[in-house]
Amino acid sequence: MGEGFTSPSALFSRHRRTLLAGSVPLVFLCAYFCRAEGRVVEGLALGAFLWTAAVFDFHYGLIFDWLTISMAICALAFRLCAGVGAGTLALGFLAGGAPLLALRVLSRGGLGGGDVKLAAAGGLWLGWQHTLLALAIASWSGGLAALYLLLSGRRKRGDVIAFGPFLSLGIWAAFLFGERLLGWYEAFCCG
Repeated sequence: MGEGFTSPSALFSRHRRTLLAGSVPLVFLCAYFCRAEGRVVEGLALGAFLWTAAVFDFHYGLIFDWLTISMAICALAFRLCAGVGAGTLALGFLAGGAPLLALRVLSRGGLGGGDVKLAAAGGLWLGWQHTLLALAIASWSGGLAALYLLLSGRRKRGDVIAFGPFLSLGIWAAFLFGERLLGWYEAFCCG
C-alpha cells in the first residue's frame, strides 16, 4: 500500500459507530415503507450500500469501486429474480450513469468517477424513471446544501462538496417513495 492509502477495513473500523448508527433508522424505515411490497431485504441491502457510500464520500471524497460493483451485482440479482428484463436494467443503468458521466466530462473532473458509478448502480435498482427522479432529488438537495454552505461562509466558491451523500439520499428517496412522488408530479403537471 502506498503512503496515504487507507485500506477499506481500516475505514470501516474508524467509522463503525457512524455506520452502525445509520443502520438503525435504515432498518425501521425499510420495515415500515418496504413491507407492503415485500422488498424489505432489498431495501436493507440498498440502504447499506448507500449509507456506506455517503459516509466514505463525506469523510474522504471517495466512493470505492468494490462498493459500486457489489451494489450493481446485488441490484442485478434482486431485479433479475423479480423478472425485470435486460432492456429495463440497461435503461436504468444508462439513466443514472450517462448524465453524470457527461457532467464529469464537461466539468473536467468536477464530479468524481465514484459518483458516476454510484448513479449507474442505483439505476439498476430503480429503473430509468425513478433514477431520473433520484438525480433530481440529489441535484436539488445538493444545490440547496451548497447554497447554504456558501451563504453561511462555511465554504467558498471553488471548494469541494461531496455529492455522494446527496446522490445516496436521492436514490434512497426514489426507492422508498418513488411511486408516490411520481404520482404527485403527474397529478400536478398533467392533472
